[in-house]
Amino acid sequence: MSPSNLVRWGAAGFVLSGVVWLVAGFISAFLMRSPVTGIAYYYVVLGIVARLLLGLGVVGLHTLQEGRYGSLGRAGFYTILVALAAQILGALASLAGIQALAWLISPVGLLVLIVGFALYGGASLQAMVLPGWYSILLIIFVPVSAVLGFVRLGEILLGVLLLVLGFVLWRQGEALAEQQPPRVA
Repeated sequence: MSPSNLVRWGAAGFVLSGVVWLVAGFISAFLMRSPVTGIAYYYVVLGIVARLLLGLGVVGLHTLQEGRYGSLGRAGFYTILVALAAQILGALASLAGIQALAWLISPVGLLVLIVGFALYGGASLQAMVLPGWYSILLIIFVPVSAVLGFVRLGEILLGVLLLVLGFVLWRQGEALAEQQPPRVA
């Protein structure tokens, strides 16, 4: 698969993750206290899907910048993937009725995710592949969403920010595709 296609798949991952987080945010804000049975189950499933798609987005972002940042970027990349895997494991355990692993979602998984995006955003600033505001958004979007999660707006903001990140990454993937010479069959 060409790098530009992987970047576009990553952009699609960010956008779809944003849509899923928006749906989860509206469920959290408006339906979690309703008498609808089983809504918490769907909320957890949406969180798992959103995290998987977020991982795909990060892989696309990594593909775009891979050769332009050093060990800081790689450390951030792998930290994000480990944090997402831990959060997914915690959510799956929750679905199975094992509440003993809930700490993997938050606080541990969330803190590791914040550290990973801070490292990755810092490396992205140094690489100067993406606009500076994009890199700053990578650094702050998870902590800001977590803080706003206390007033039930965190997932909605996270969804909107992921939509923005996805659309910008898509444009970068298109620019990368234009720079590559056409393949000869």
